Amino acid sequence: MANLTKNVIPLIESYLDSMTSTEQTIAQYFITGQEIKDLSAVSVCKRLHVSKASLTRFAQKCGFAGYREFVFSYQESQEDTDSASLILKRDVTKRVLADYDQLLQKTYSILDESQLARVTSLVENAKRIYLYGKGSSGQALREMKMRFMRLGLICDIVTDNDELLWASMLADETCLVIGASISGKTKAVIDALLQAKDRGAKTILLTTQKAAGQDSPWDELVLLASTDNLAYGNRISPQFPLLLVIDCLFAYYLEIDVQQKQERYQQTIIDKEEI
Repeated sequence: MANLTKNVIPLIESYLDSMTSTEQTIAQYFITGQEIKDLSAVSVCKRLHVSKASLTRFAQKCGFAGYREFVFSYQESQEDTDSASLILKRDVTKRVLADYDQLLQKTYSILDESQLARVTSLVENAKRIYLYGKGSSGQALREMKMRFMRLGLICDIVTDNDELLWASMLADETCLVIGASISGKTKAVIDALLQAKDRGAKTILLTTQKAAGQDSPWDELVLLASTDNLAYGNRISPQFPLLLVIDCLFAYYLEIDVQQKQERYQQTIIDKEEI
């Protein structure tokens, strides 16, 4: 198993969509990490042709007080990454596994365990749960529905545009609505989630992107790990980071009255001798 360490890269990636073009240039410089020897503000400004003020704004957009604090965290995380790095360029199988390892590391870096506890509480208190998602996100949510239903939760998964609208009109303050959008831009899902929120439902969005300097409209915004062109599924399944978070949520929920839930889960296993 990989040696998990906290890394700044997934944090940078989660803010990319809300950055200016100059800030994205800076972000890509640190994400690729190629030939970075001198991280002083003067050196980076000269190499990227940006101002010190741009470096400061970039660092603050990523949640740091300033560029110096960002560099400290970046160097610390890069040392850990370098020591466990997988430089695998020719073996296709190893490249795929390296991508999965990278997403596992990134998930660990951005996972907020106190948030998982809050989400678990929302799940526990909901009388009905709606799961909104399209494409790969919708497929991953089917796994979530199956696992939570086996623990006695009433779950509905909605993937059709019209049904997203209809379901959001049925939601009320007793419901929890969980939407998944890897890009954070799936209009049908976002619009339906907003409508459910307006009707008093608790709302959670699972996504790789968050808007810097803005309050989230959702009760919880759960960050997913990402990598280049993850949404297109070029080399690995875009469902993977979503499934990782679903596994973590399931594990947290299972810990509530663990014996009772384990017994109920076992009762739902069909043809046990064939497993």
